[in-house]
Amino acid sequence: MKRCKEIVVTKSDGSVECFAATKLAACLARVLAGRAYDPRLSGPLTRAVALHLQDWALTAPPTTQYVFDCVGSVLRQTGLSDVADDLAHHRRLRAARRHRTHVIERVDQPRARRKPWRKLALVATLHERYGLRHAVARFLAGQIESQVFALNYRLVTKSFLAELAHSEVSAWGLADEVASPAGTDACRHPVAPGDAEQEN
Repeated sequence: MKRCKEIVVTKSDGSVECFAATKLAACLARVLAGRAYDPRLSGPLTRAVALHLQDWALTAPPTTQYVFDCVGSVLRQTGLSDVADDLAHHRRLRAARRHRTHVIERVDQPRARRKPWRKLALVATLHERYGLRHAVARFLAGQIESQVFALNYRLVTKSFLAELAHSEVSAWGLADEVASPAGTDACRHPVAPGDAEQEN
């Protein structure tokens, strides 16, 4: 807990949270394995980044962009430029998917007012509806976001997201008896790419 209090970062939405060393290590392990490197290298690489952040002398915490730049620098200095490039590509792809994905109220009203995809809003829903701690809510929101992006939909309904959240919370055993939060018809029919109007 002491380390968590010492290392905090500022996210793009302005919120401040603890530096998640385990999350970074897991991310690096996946990318390293994708390049046929030993995923156990993620441990020393993550510690190198954490040690640098512990020496942060400014009053305002470092930003997530700064942390990302540090990770890239460590990877390139250790001869892992290809891994750094893969991480950068993944970051750009995720940003593009967030930008193109929108949320609507109902499946039969695809032209109604749409809201941009916001992971933070999903975190808030998980925290408020299921009483999850912020760190747990952020982790599950990341899992749900990955599922949505894998479907490659540009428009998704609120009820579909509610069902995904319900399923994810139940799958992790974080709610013994959680009522289904939405009607089954809406949950089963998110708006597919071909059904939505084309976006510029």
